[in-house]
Amino acid sequence: MKKQLFMILLAINFMVKAQNKTDSRETESQKSMTEFSKAKRHSLSLDVVAGLVFPAFNPRYEYVLNKYSGIGADLNINFGNDDWLGVFDKFSFSPYYRRYFFSKEDYGAKGFYGEGFLKFYTYENKPIIIFGPENPTNTNDKTYFETAIGISIGWKWVSDSGFLIDINTGFGRNLGFADDPNKQDFTGKFGLNFGWQF
Repeated sequence: MKKQLFMILLAINFMVKAQNKTDSRETESQKSMTEFSKAKRHSLSLDVVAGLVFPAFNPRYEYVLNKYSGIGADLNINFGNDDWLGVFDKFSFSPYYRRYFFSKEDYGAKGFYGEGFLKFYTYENKPIIIFGPENPTNTNDKTYFETAIGISIGWKWVSDSGFLIDINTGFGRNLGFADDPNKQDFTGKFGLNFGWQF
């Protein structure tokens, strides 16, 4: 009887030690993730599409809250005078909240994400010229201010050194602040950003 009791206690002791070892491994991984997140919480990037397609400057800043979320803002300054789409942003400021999914790496705040944003922007509504010269009576050079609320999705890659690539697209619903008679109901958001997480 004493032998059986001793063997049971020995087995329980072995299982407890094995469990503690597993727990400590998980804790070390979590510690590593937390330390990395604390060390590299800021990211700064620049939209290369805005710079190449339009003459525009579009930086983005993000602050990583934890491995699953971040907050930040996009700034867009468009230097172009005309646009083949007819309506384009002259200036915009867009704060956002971002939620990351499927973050199974040693540190998070990368991979697939969904985003909710507000967009405060000014724009000019110019006529779309498909064929022929512009009709001078249809010219509208007035600048309007609008606000939109929207969603977007994207993917962010971050290397171990901190280099990042971030691609996203989305749309927002205008809230109707502009007194433009030809106002649009929706606005878009897209970008291909290269930058650094530090």
